[in-house]
Amino acid sequence: METRAIEPTTGNTSYIAEPLYAIVNPVAGSGRPARTWPAIRRRLERLGLRIHEAHTAEPGAAMHLARSFAEAGARELLVVGGDGTLNEVVNGLLDDAGRPLGPVTVTAVPCGTGRDFPRLFGITRPEQAIDLLRTGEPCRVDVGRLTFVGLDGKRQRRYFVNMADVGLGAETAAWVSNSTKQLGGFLAYLVGALRTILRHRAAELALEVDGQPVFTGRALMVAIANGRFHAGGMRIAPMASVVDGKLEVFVLREVSRPVLLGSLLPSVYRGTHVHHPAVQHWRGATVRLTAPRPIRIEMDGEPVGTTDLEAGVVPRALTIRVPAGTCLAA
Repeated sequence: METRAIEPTTGNTSYIAEPLYAIVNPVAGSGRPARTWPAIRRRLERLGLRIHEAHTAEPGAAMHLARSFAEAGARELLVVGGDGTLNEVVNGLLDDAGRPLGPVTVTAVPCGTGRDFPRLFGITRPEQAIDLLRTGEPCRVDVGRLTFVGLDGKRQRRYFVNMADVGLGAETAAWVSNSTKQLGGFLAYLVGALRTILRHRAAELALEVDGQPVFTGRALMVAIANGRFHAGGMRIAPMASVVDGKLEVFVLREVSRPVLLGSLLPSVYRGTHVHHPAVQHWRGATVRLTAPRPIRIEMDGEPVGTTDLEAGVVPRALTIRVPAGTCLAA
């Protein structure tokens, strides 16, 4: 089957060898794909593209769809959903050793609650997919790899594109995941963070980065960042790069609720929290976190299990389509 791509400057069409595939999560972002994707698809089809579309029906479905598409030879894949959908797709595209199952280029069509990973490249609206297919360029980016205790109590290994965190952020993600997301990304996570701050307590833990002990004590949160943004636009790791083979690791030590609400929460949206005396920061390729009692973990906005955990980086494992000129700056 022939599929047409859009020429960068003229808007005319020319043939490419590979068909386009789309994985659509219809319940992402409180059903936003159902409201926005059909019009985008019609515009793409009017421009000459033909799309093979599949919808997710349950958690984990995007992973299986991505794997089946890759094994069938897909090279161009649209992901219509949020960071959680993209997370599943990446886990379907990589094997157990972190190797891509095929030369697949992913185009994010951000329709979820957080939309934090594509935000790194200035991709914040689903309609941008049209320009990405016209003038965007492929960018090979790092992914994180996490080993942890799954919800079934067994050790699991999964990949994350943006961020994994333990404690306060994970509790917030769990609340947002189980509640209405009609407020949208920023407000949903802000309300969740405020609610969690009033209830969450610090936990004892020990942290190693690149094999060196760096922290032991009580902490409210540990963030392990590949990307910069989190929870609908929080600048958790403003210095992070997805092309440097490193993770940014942050510990939020135990502080009072007034400090959390009055100074730390507002500053995290500006990225200035990194200068707060309660925040410690390291950069490394491997992370190990242990705790005497299990602490909740989330990755890419979805609760996945509990500690203990080990994290690492798989360099340049994912190819994503981004606006021209934004790859090396990410």
